[in-house]
Amino acid sequence: MKQSEQHRAQAVDFVRRRPRQSRAKDTVEVIFEATARILQREGRTALNTNYIAERAGISVGTLYQYFPNKEAILVAMARNELAIDEASVIQAITEPPQDGETDLVRRAIRVLIRAYSRRREARRVAFETMISEGLGDELANSVQKVAQTVSAESHRLLPDRAAPITPTNLFVITRAVSGVLRAASHERSPLLGTLEFENELVKLVYSYVAERQESPQMNAEER
Repeated sequence: MKQSEQHRAQAVDFVRRRPRQSRAKDTVEVIFEATARILQREGRTALNTNYIAERAGISVGTLYQYFPNKEAILVAMARNELAIDEASVIQAITEPPQDGETDLVRRAIRVLIRAYSRRREARRVAFETMISEGLGDELANSVQKVAQTVSAESHRLLPDRAAPITPTNLFVITRAVSGVLRAASHERSPLLGTLEFENELVKLVYSYVAERQESPQMNAEER
């Protein structure tokens, strides 16, 4: 087995395990924190298991009890971030409005922007590693779960829209929003986290789902 394939297999094998005891969970969190700090301050080139263990205040032997290599750590971090993001945006969509809040679309987008703005470099590297390890389908699955929630809550998210949101509508708009956010993260865009960026994403959603009659020219071309 080639080294890259071995790393991939090891990463998949580990991240399917879940530490059950509180001490084990605490150790994993410490490893995640140390890894994130290294990535934020020194970048991926500085990352190795010995350095992670040193920064985490544990022995490298203890680290290897949980992770076979740094790729496995990054994959586990990505999965952890993905689970947090998914839960946060679903909560934003399903919770009742608070303090006179009416724009649930903006609330959901703001939650996503905050997630993508959190420790950008560590997050970017973690997700890039997940994709390079052949686990990109997990990102798509998470978006699909959010899309299903949007469909179920569309009457609250878009109360002025008479027509139902179609599966095609859902696919296009959820992938458009997630694609823009990932591009901003990957490109290290300074726009991410600004009010202007948030406003444009909100506009993107409302412009796309707004009910419009097709132009005569489009109908003629389709016929």
